[in-house]
Amino acid sequence: MDALTLSPYIIAKSNLAGDGITNKKLQKLLYYVKAWGLVYFKDGILKDDFEAWVHGPVCPAVYQAYKKYGFNLIDNDMTEEEALAIVDGFREKQVAEGCGEKMDLVDAVFDKYGQITSLQLELLTHQEEPWMEARQGLSPIENGNRVISEETMRRFYGKAV
Repeated sequence: MDALTLSPYIIAKSNLAGDGITNKKLQKLLYYVKAWGLVYFKDGILKDDFEAWVHGPVCPAVYQAYKKYGFNLIDNDMTEEEALAIVDGFREKQVAEGCGEKMDLVDAVFDKYGQITSLQLELLTHQEEPWMEARQGLSPIENGNRVISEETMRRFYGKAV
């Protein structure tokens, strides 16, 4: 699946958790779904590339879709019923398509990283080899759009298993 398709699910889960979510935090959660998906599934979960931007890994398509929110929460006016409908409906559809195990991993990633602030997630990714490798030679404030290597993600996060 692509990251843009998974985004409403992550946004709704964040709203149900009482946190809400910014574009920056959404990017990091999707990145960790990508990374851990590469470790546990041969074909991964997300097909999108992530780029090593100044504030951490970014999926450009998701960034473009939600950039209008800036640093504000995305869909902060979503009701609990709307969020539940999105989460339950998306999960049921994925399970019906044989992706139940992948959704279990998405939920595990959310449970592990979802309570961490966007700044803490940014700092965490900045300490990890995949982002650092893609940023090699760039200053800390220099824009860049180098793709983070899937092989490096698979190897780095696979060491933690």
